[in-house]
Amino acid sequence: MDSRCPAADNAVMVQGSAALRWTGIALGAAGLAAATGRALFTPQPGGTLGALSWTVFGVAPLFVVAVWLVRRKPDHPQARRLLLVGSALAVNVGIEGPIRSAYSRSGAGDWFWLANLVWQYTGLLAMIGAALLLASFPDGVVEQRWQRIVLRLLWAHLLLPPLLLLARPTLVVDGYLLDPDPLIANPFAVPWLSWLDGPLTSAMLGYYGFVAVCLLFVRFARAGRAQRARMRLLVVVSAALLVIYPAQMVLADRYGAPEPWWVRLLAVAGVVLLAMVPVTIVVGVVRHRLFDIEVALRRSMVFAALSAGIAAVYFGLAAAPGLALGDRLPVELAVVLTIAVAAAIQPVRRRLEALAGRLVFGERVNRYQLVTDFGVALENTLDLGELLPRLAATVCRGLSASWVRVSVPGSAATAGEPHGPPALRVPLERAGEVIGHIECGPRDGGYDEADRDLLATLARQAAPAIANVGLTTRLAEQVAELGRSRARLVAAEDGERRRIERDIHDGAQQQVIALIMKLRLARNQVGRGEREPAAVLDELQRDARDLLTDLRELAHGIHPPVLSDQGLVAAVEARVDRLPLEVAVRAGDALRGERLGAEVEGAAYFVICEALTNVVKHAAARSADIDLARHNGTLVVRVHDDGIGLAAGESGHGMTNLRDRVEAIGGRLRVDSAAGAGTTVCAELPVAGHG
Repeated sequence: MDSRCPAADNAVMVQGSAALRWTGIALGAAGLAAATGRALFTPQPGGTLGALSWTVFGVAPLFVVAVWLVRRKPDHPQARRLLLVGSALAVNVGIEGPIRSAYSRSGAGDWFWLANLVWQYTGLLAMIGAALLLASFPDGVVEQRWQRIVLRLLWAHLLLPPLLLLARPTLVVDGYLLDPDPLIANPFAVPWLSWLDGPLTSAMLGYYGFVAVCLLFVRFARAGRAQRARMRLLVVVSAALLVIYPAQMVLADRYGAPEPWWVRLLAVAGVVLLAMVPVTIVVGVVRHRLFDIEVALRRSMVFAALSAGIAAVYFGLAAAPGLALGDRLPVELAVVLTIAVAAAIQPVRRRLEALAGRLVFGERVNRYQLVTDFGVALENTLDLGELLPRLAATVCRGLSASWVRVSVPGSAATAGEPHGPPALRVPLERAGEVIGHIECGPRDGGYDEADRDLLATLARQAAPAIANVGLTTRLAEQVAELGRSRARLVAAEDGERRRIERDIHDGAQQQVIALIMKLRLARNQVGRGEREPAAVLDELQRDARDLLTDLRELAHGIHPPVLSDQGLVAAVEARVDRLPLEVAVRAGDALRGERLGAEVEGAAYFVICEALTNVVKHAAARSADIDLARHNGTLVVRVHDDGIGLAAGESGHGMTNLRDRVEAIGGRLRVDSAAGAGTTVCAELPVAGHG
């Protein structure tokens, strides 16, 4: 029977991991303390600042960030890898000084091989951990199988130091530990393994950084847009390190000691870039929430850490000239020099602190400035197509949103590139009516209640302005359409006058001329006794009656007398009686005895006449229906036929002129038709105040 308890096993594993983490933190802290104390309290060949530069600007930031992250997220793989790198480097710099001092005092004793082996292992662990960290940044997950194989093979490098201890006749001593590289006899050398010396020494040089950066580039190339945003800064720093560090090593080996100043400058640049690695990780944590650490805590702690680092650099640079020249200058002059340098680089410190603030908190505009900019945008813009983009850009910049969209019916504007649903959405309300929305995309750190209140305030400020701009735009469009409709009405009236003139010239005028000529002829014939007066008078009477009929038809086309005398329904029925098809007129009794005003009756009559003309000429209809009704101060006129209908979009100038005439008195005209389904013309005319 298995008596093991899974919960107990898990507890043991958790306790073991915690003990391992605390051991790493303790060893790293001890190493940093030893390196710092030795640099401060014992004479150093390169001076105190030179001895501290790598520890303070390279190792310490990495270790501090690692401890902070592993305390917040102890189970995250990247936090553990960063702690491995930071602790190993801290131990490495901590034991480096004692090894070097002991060797300078008593040479390579029996202890040296073990100390050298520990120094090598701490460096190897740091390099392997850094390679794993870079190759799996930012989430710590390696998805490709071949990448996992490559990263696992890196651990095989831990076998190199003991194998070299057996294969080489002398110890492998890094030139950075002891310069120049001494030839120290190896007490464990096995002669028949000497053939492994060359391959193992080459492998010991290590290609960890190159492999890790290459894998990082591969991940960057395959990543999506959001993942690339998290990786971009680290990729740039890693690429620069990949160029600068090998170049500095090759040049230092070529020129030897003392190195030219520009080679030393490359070394300083390498240290600065290496110090930027934890900075890029910090920026990733802050701006992209890689470790899910609480927003307020992580921002305040990170900003404090960056500010402390900037202050350390500032004071170090300010004190450097005085310390370097302290032996050559009086104390008073060294103090003055230090103060002068501090004053000179103070603007640089302010710029760096401002940059740190932007990296941690983003580009933010204070609320007063945002409201001011918003008001200016509302005040200076009267076009909706220009106003919405300006509002979106102002809100996006002020709230540091990934994107902002301002939308109203029929129009929208976006600042940024929308991806995913909005994280914040407020309505634009005007007099209780929602006229649009402001939507904000996700933001690093999310939105708090103050952001929501601010956006609601901006929405209340923007809604009246957007409504007014929309009203102004609609009024401008209506004014323009009114001008166009007036021009069409003038053109229609001018065309109607020319038609009447043509009808009079070709019809009634010719009949009058013919009647005059017949009267003259009749007088001559009666005078000569050629015709009887009664017969002549009968013929002239018939001609005069035909002329009167034609004149009445002409008058009907202009304004039928029955419309003025008896009203709309009677005029429509009189018009229908002269048509060559069956037309039914339906109107209520109240409407038959009601007068609606000359403008309304004239517009309704000519809508019906134009619709019936189209029915007779174009519809090939057998019948038509006319409905007249009054509802709530509106006269509704409807003409429907059973003809062939109109194709989509087909309309004549007559209907356009009718629409202008109807809209001129505040009415609406609608034409519904489809091929083979007949046509319906419906006009709604306001009659309030008439009666």
